[in-house]
Amino acid sequence: MKYALIILIVLLGAAVLYFKDQVLLSPHDSYYSALLRENLKATAEHWKAEAEKSLAAPLRISLPYSERHLLEVDYLQPITFAFDLKIDELIQVNIFPSINTRAEVFVDVFHVKDAATEPVRIGSMAAKEQQFKIAAEHTGQYLVRIQPSHAAQGLMDVTITSPLRYGFPVDTERENAVQSLFGVGRDGGARRHEGIDIFAPRGTPVIAAETGFVSRVGDTPRGGKNVWVRGDQRSFYYAHLDSIAVVAGERVARGDLLGTVGNTGNAVTTNPHLHFGIYKFAQGAIDPLPLVGRKKSLTTYAPPLVELAPRWLSVKTEKANLRSGPSLKATSVASLIRAELVQVDSVAGDWLRVTTGEGTKGFIARSLTQTPSESILTLTENYVAFYLPDDTAPVVGNFSAGDKLPTLGRFGSFAWVKMPGGVYAWAKAPEQENSTTH
Repeated sequence: MKYALIILIVLLGAAVLYFKDQVLLSPHDSYYSALLRENLKATAEHWKAEAEKSLAAPLRISLPYSERHLLEVDYLQPITFAFDLKIDELIQVNIFPSINTRAEVFVDVFHVKDAATEPVRIGSMAAKEQQFKIAAEHTGQYLVRIQPSHAAQGLMDVTITSPLRYGFPVDTERENAVQSLFGVGRDGGARRHEGIDIFAPRGTPVIAAETGFVSRVGDTPRGGKNVWVRGDQRSFYYAHLDSIAVVAGERVARGDLLGTVGNTGNAVTTNPHLHFGIYKFAQGAIDPLPLVGRKKSLTTYAPPLVELAPRWLSVKTEKANLRSGPSLKATSVASLIRAELVQVDSVAGDWLRVTTGEGTKGFIARSLTQTPSESILTLTENYVAFYLPDDTAPVVGNFSAGDKLPTLGRFGSFAWVKMPGGVYAWAKAPEQENSTTH
């Protein structure tokens, strides 16, 4: 009996550890734990350290955003993107691996309360999934960290979007339909506008923005003919209707007819329009505009078609700005010079996300880069050649003072040189080494 009890305790302990690893940990943390269990401690610690480093230095983007990665074992680095969202807006991340891609991709979403606090993880994409969607619980900055497994190989496309959470409540595609916004003063400043006004011809269908049930229909001095629908832990208010097509207690799906646009209630002196409001439980009115958009539209984001770029390119202009985001409006984070090599990490439309020899990450316009041209480097000292531009990488050869080597440019303190036999390697050579155009 005693031994049976000991065995039972051991089994329960193992079950608790398994449950913690499989359920309480994120897929990212579980993968790190799996590497440790496989006695790959150095790999695991490096992988984790790179993730933390990336989280501390995000690149700022505007949504929607897309990029294409070439996954190679020697160049696997996580990337973290930063952007702002309003409360209840959606974050959607899609991973599209190409055929024959061998990789697990870990996606984690974080909220940044303020600059003084650490980012808080609010969600993670499940292992082996290709899409993750989550709503912003607060207005502010959010981070998306994307990290492939340590031995990933292949090609993948990434998109980060903020799709509209709800459908547009009026069956119109007029560009200027929304003309009165949330929060503006009403009644001489005595109250604020707790919704948006969507203008359309009288009789235009008013449709359910979200699935739910009709909690109330009425006719009031302020809202005129109105309908309340409860769903998604929110109440949706449709006012100034010309007619009502539902009854209290009725179940409605997104897109179902609720009534028609009018100007009843205190809108009798205005043009026909729908007053549309969203009320969040225990919080009150929230701005509907970021959640429904400005018009009814069936279009979805289509990433631009892009061609992969070589892993290494050089700057072709006298000077080029490395920017914090893929836009000419983005802040310049570094100034690059002609023939300077950059490591291409991904392609984002007409921009390249790159890393410089100093380790700075950012975006450069693809038009400002070119295939590196060859010159001759004359060495003044003996040097070793590394497999990568990293002095901890494997040594693949040696050079002697006076050697004249074809080179394709510099990356930080390394020169990319051609060894006998045509293989390229990286020599850690100071900038004062003599080079001549070939």
